[in-house]
Amino acid sequence: MRFFQLLVLSLFSLCCAFGEDATIAFVLAEREYDTLKTVPAFYESELRPLGFRATYIISPDDGDGRNDLKGMERVLDAADLLFVSVRRRAPKISQMNSIRSWVKAGKPVVAIRTSSHAFHLRGKAPPAGHALWEGWDGEVLGGNYSNHHGSNKKTWFRIEPTAKGHPILDGLQSATEVTSGGSLYKVSPLAPTTQVLASGRAEGVEASEPVAWTNEPLWGNRVFNTSLGHSRDFKIPAFRQLLVNAIHWSLNRKLPEKLIKPASVKEARLPELITPDDLEVELVLREPDVANPLYVNFDERGRMWVVEYRQYPWPAGLRMISHDKVFRNVYDPPYPPPPPHASNSPFRGKDRISIHEDTDGDGTFDSHKVFLDGLNLATAALKGRDGVFVLNPPYLLFYADKDGDDRPDSPTPRILLSGFGLEDSHSIANNLRWGPDGWIYATHGSTVTANVVLHGLNNKPIPGFKPIHRMGQFAWRYQPETHRFEVFAEGGGNAFGVEIDSKGRVYSGHNGGDTRGFHYVQGGYYRKTFGKHGNLSNPYAFGHFPSMAHPKVKRFTHTFEIYEGKALPKRYHGKLFGVAPTLRYLVASDLRSHGSTFRTEDMDKPITIGEDPDDRWFSPVDIQTGPDGNLYVADFHARQVAHYIAYSKGLTDPDLGRIYRLKAKGAKHVRFGDPFSTTNLLQTALRHQNRWHRETALRLLGDHPDSAYIPKLRAILQEESGQPALQALWALNLCGGFGKEVALEALGHKNPHIRRWTVRLLGDQREVSQEVAKRLAEMAAHESNAEVRSQLAASARRLPAREALPLLTRLAQFKEDAGDPHLPLLVWWGFETHASEIDSTLVHFKDPANWNSHLRADGALPQQNLMRRWALSGGQAELEACAHLLALAPDAANTALLLEGFEKAFEGRTLPPLPESLSRALSMARGQENLSIVLRRGDKESTIKAIGRLKDSKAPLALRIQFTRILGDVKEVRAVPVLLGLVSAGKKMSLRREALLSLQKFDLPEIGKTITIAFPNLPEELRVAALHLLASRAGWALELVEACVSERISRETLNREILAKLRLHDLPQLQKLLTAEFSSIELQTEIELDRKMARYRTLASSGGGNPKIGESLFFGQTGCAACHVLFGKGGSIGPDLTSYDRSDLNAMLLAIVRPGAEIREGYEYNILSTKDGRILSGFKVEENPKVLILRGLDGQDHVVPRNQIADLTPAGRSLMPSGLLESLTAEEFRHFFAYLSSTTPPK
Repeated sequence: MRFFQLLVLSLFSLCCAFGEDATIAFVLAEREYDTLKTVPAFYESELRPLGFRATYIISPDDGDGRNDLKGMERVLDAADLLFVSVRRRAPKISQMNSIRSWVKAGKPVVAIRTSSHAFHLRGKAPPAGHALWEGWDGEVLGGNYSNHHGSNKKTWFRIEPTAKGHPILDGLQSATEVTSGGSLYKVSPLAPTTQVLASGRAEGVEASEPVAWTNEPLWGNRVFNTSLGHSRDFKIPAFRQLLVNAIHWSLNRKLPEKLIKPASVKEARLPELITPDDLEVELVLREPDVANPLYVNFDERGRMWVVEYRQYPWPAGLRMISHDKVFRNVYDPPYPPPPPHASNSPFRGKDRISIHEDTDGDGTFDSHKVFLDGLNLATAALKGRDGVFVLNPPYLLFYADKDGDDRPDSPTPRILLSGFGLEDSHSIANNLRWGPDGWIYATHGSTVTANVVLHGLNNKPIPGFKPIHRMGQFAWRYQPETHRFEVFAEGGGNAFGVEIDSKGRVYSGHNGGDTRGFHYVQGGYYRKTFGKHGNLSNPYAFGHFPSMAHPKVKRFTHTFEIYEGKALPKRYHGKLFGVAPTLRYLVASDLRSHGSTFRTEDMDKPITIGEDPDDRWFSPVDIQTGPDGNLYVADFHARQVAHYIAYSKGLTDPDLGRIYRLKAKGAKHVRFGDPFSTTNLLQTALRHQNRWHRETALRLLGDHPDSAYIPKLRAILQEESGQPALQALWALNLCGGFGKEVALEALGHKNPHIRRWTVRLLGDQREVSQEVAKRLAEMAAHESNAEVRSQLAASARRLPAREALPLLTRLAQFKEDAGDPHLPLLVWWGFETHASEIDSTLVHFKDPANWNSHLRADGALPQQNLMRRWALSGGQAELEACAHLLALAPDAANTALLLEGFEKAFEGRTLPPLPESLSRALSMARGQENLSIVLRRGDKESTIKAIGRLKDSKAPLALRIQFTRILGDVKEVRAVPVLLGLVSAGKKMSLRREALLSLQKFDLPEIGKTITIAFPNLPEELRVAALHLLASRAGWALELVEACVSERISRETLNREILAKLRLHDLPQLQKLLTAEFSSIELQTEIELDRKMARYRTLASSGGGNPKIGESLFFGQTGCAACHVLFGKGGSIGPDLTSYDRSDLNAMLLAIVRPGAEIREGYEYNILSTKDGRILSGFKVEENPKVLILRGLDGQDHVVPRNQIADLTPAGRSLMPSGLLESLTAEEFRHFFAYLSSTTPPK
């Protein structure tokens, strides 16, 4: 009867209202999932009320008629959409031809569940007169069905975050995982023409699979396919919504507004924000007027411009191919085309730039408009030069708006730059700020890579322009008038935000602990996570700047504003206001001079949140001073903004966002006035008490330079010495009045910041007159201000060697700068920049007076580092330069220093063949030559002497350690018995450790035998180093494992990390023994790790632990103290945990259970194999073009010549072992976490 009823339906078109005027041909021919019932019921409840019409093509479950899709030809002629739910049928040839004709005509298709194998009989031939389409799955649906994971496994699906913004996903919540009805199909890999919309997982199965996707086959069809479609799936609202949306999309129909439901559960309440007694906070904007505000700026009319980062975290239109553990993603295509994006473009995003105005001056933003929308991950919008600069990575764009009507003059922007990384939307290029010099300043985050190119007027990359490549974080700037791009400074934290204070200094925040951010000096190299974020671009930097010094504090501060207005209480003037989005507060810090840079110390928290858990939606990500002198705080308003958690759990919401005003308690609103009129502009630029006004006025002067201002500005510069004089210098530069005459006057100005900025502007010109060069050199010899000396060193890198070297030499002679955080390195970087100009450098050092220096970078004077740099470079010209420099040394002391520099270059490796000139120079210097250099050359007499000193217990310990290292580096076999003796019976522990390290470099069987025998009697502090030695070579590893199997060494000695290292060796006998005697290390799936996280979270939240007992576990059973310091005790291999936010339960569990998810800077794990068969592991301590230094869990530093490295592979995980908590009982875990989360040492 059921079949007969449906057969009747197949003969008549069911229709109702003609609103949609679209007919769907439902082809239903499968018996597994009862779609003969579920699909018509779905049509009646969801589609019929919307005006769709339906025609059904069916076939019986069994018998001769099962392959006959009656009426197919006629029905398709009248249909608008083909809906397929078919399993393993072979239609008649005429019916199959009509299906093929439909597809090849480019018409839309929606397919569900078994349709992946609709026309495939598992290799069987079709009946006579019938046809198959075995390529249907791949050719039309874009699928790759092979099987399923079994019907007995629970399954779930969730919307794919990477497809966020696709019309089919309107009204669907990406953060929610939904239980699905049937088995999970194996369909990977999909065709490259697909876009995955939803993914599924099955119980006990590690890999996920796509369960819904679109495809654009060869014929240009709109095709939607889902492997869902079980009868239980039709009871799931999310699946029904997905199918309704897919049908509308396939027909290129807009979804009715009533069907677009809120995409997430809104946290719409206002959080409780607590301020000190002298401050108060006001809400000035919230949804729906703004959402996800990332960047706030104000224009000359006092209007607030907001960049709304609604598309975060996934770029529209890009298909994620792969990602690492911190979600650095690989996309296809790698980046979207530049805007504009049409309304139906897959690249059209949800970001927008909005403008908000207080039209009546009462302090309320009552007018709201959108300047630009449809952007795809836009991070900044900066008004100026008769338009708006928009940072929309990978592009920097300019939208002209010459008539100022708040609408772009053209929908197509000018592309100024491209190539900013897009791998991680948490870290992409961000924050545009006008500098007082007319450059636009910005930053680039840590987990993205840049290859920046300039574009011409035709929006195409300029031919022949070499991309500027940087890995990770840096500060950059762009000059609109000259179309120049520069890396301003390199390194830093996950750089977000740019701050430029009233003296023109540049800063950015940091997402690490124990600091409030970085003070960026022009051309500086700064600390970063070198493995995770790439190395510095200059391998000869020989050091890097730290962040601004600060007492121990939790991570992390994001960006900050230095308050230089007058509206807040006086105690806040000049203070740093930082936002901490994951800690949910604002901090105010004192900013104090620290030599040529600064240090900070917290004084207050201007905003904290209340006790309600929902208050933790407060996520301050930007802070700016407004025209009224108050601070404006952008609240992204998300439960979690950190990339790892936000990406994996969907804890952001594109419809929420707040902006607050932080002001003095009870302060009344100040009307804006007319500060930028023609009459007031110059006065505002020079003397306004609010820095924002001065900055905005300078920008307006730069928009339309007027030479008529120059005489007045010069007079102010000559006659005044305070802030107005500095403003006048900047204005002169913007108006075209900065030249040689002004520069010579300004270099002698009383105000050090005018002198500093004059030097900066001269350096930016890249060349100066002889008169100015002479003045700069004189200034370098006598300059009293450390910041000015800092800029002199920075600018010397931008000038030719003939002008720069005299300047640098004079700076190097300032004794008081020896302990400065920046100057010794800055001076060295100046010399290093010109090291390739060998002739000029050698001419400079012909003068004995130029050898006097007090500044040491990496412990060495400039001439020492030059020797090291040329030797490291290794070219014949550079090695001959070493010889010439040795010949120029004015005395024995300097010769010895040069030899030290030369020796430093060859630490960890033997000397290569040297040019005759250098060999001769070294021989001539033999009286002062280190025995170590002769020893590295293999001199027999020196080798015998060194071994003798090594045996001599009365010889200086430092000398014995040095010889131990070198004898290992040159692999002097005669030293092996002595080294083995030191390990077994030496009295100095440091020397015994060095002996173990050197022995690793010899591939001799007796070493493994001897150390294995000695191992049980070695002191505990030597055993880790001995263990890593034995694990480093295959033969020695076999000795170790056999000793453990025979219980000569305890089996427990082979921990998880050592076993993992042992399994890297390609020795069958060893691997067979490991397999037989030691269980393999099973990799845990993401699901298993999630479950562990949940279990540990429950245990930790339940309380009841005793921190004193937990302390003993920290220092004992878990082994944490071997690597980490907490409250001043523990090992120094890993980060000091004292300053970490250990109250953040999720963050701490993430670090312990998934140690690879958030690897802190400097602690990325690497596996290194050498050409002589060693396997080493650890994190990079240092590297240069010749050697790499790894530090392992044994705490030892392994110096490996680059030419001896067979393979170096980032392990993609932390140095911290996984599974640390698995040995703890539930009660022990509570004790352990009670100690770990303590704020003071337990008593």
